Amino acid sequence: MSAVVNTQDPDAIAADHHDGLPFDRGTHDRLLRMPPLRSPRIAHPAVSVTVEASALERQLAEARATIAEQRDRIAYLESLSMTDELTGLLNRRGFFSHFRREIAAARRQGAKGNGAKGNGTGGGVLVIIDLDGFKRINDTHGHMAGDAYLRQVARMLVGSVREEDVVARLGGDEFALLLTNTDAVCGDVRARQIAAAAGRHCVRWNNADLPVRFSFGVQSYGADDREEEVIRLADSRMYSNKAGRRPRPTGRKAERPSGHRAANPRTTA
Repeated sequence: MSAVVNTQDPDAIAADHHDGLPFDRGTHDRLLRMPPLRSPRIAHPAVSVTVEASALERQLAEARATIAEQRDRIAYLESLSMTDELTGLLNRRGFFSHFRREIAAARRQGAKGNGAKGNGTGGGVLVIIDLDGFKRINDTHGHMAGDAYLRQVARMLVGSVREEDVVARLGGDEFALLLTNTDAVCGDVRARQIAAAAGRHCVRWNNADLPVRFSFGVQSYGADDREEEVIRLADSRMYSNKAGRRPRPTGRKAERPSGHRAANPRTTA
């Protein structure tokens, strides 16, 4: 016996309707076969900010490392441009750069003691050194011996001064010393002591002892001086010292006073 539903029955009508809408079996089956809905994942604002800050910090650290590396590279290249390749001392360019800073420091120190004009305090002594007989070493023993000789002289000069002093190779066989915070009298005494100590040294090369000899000129510098003039005066005194150290010729011609002219035998009575 089958049940017959009266279409006029309110309960039957309600059973075949959903929310008052006609029931559709096909739509109902499709809805049942659909996968369950998943709620979208929403990032928390605080987490997003933390991730962005961490990335920025990493990028900032990388930028700082790059800048530091470039700064070190620039400093290295600058040191090469101011360093003598053979001896490792300051070269002429490096020496002049350092000497200008020394003069400026002397001016500042003088200004502290006596207002804006300065009082001449501060400064030190410049010593210009020129090796004696270096050309003969190159000509006799070769340029490799000359290079070894220059390196030994450089080490000897560095070992003869204080840590705050400056040693430079100006070129060839010419060196310079900046004896800082030293007056003219003390600077001259120290220069003579260094020259005397150098005279007791020899450079050994292929079973030959090459003596270390040099001429020097001393000039003090202070707040009111210009580096070009100080160098000129020290250089002039060095050449005077070298001229006085050269051996003089012997014989009757050497005894003739300067400016004396030999008599013309044809006009002699």
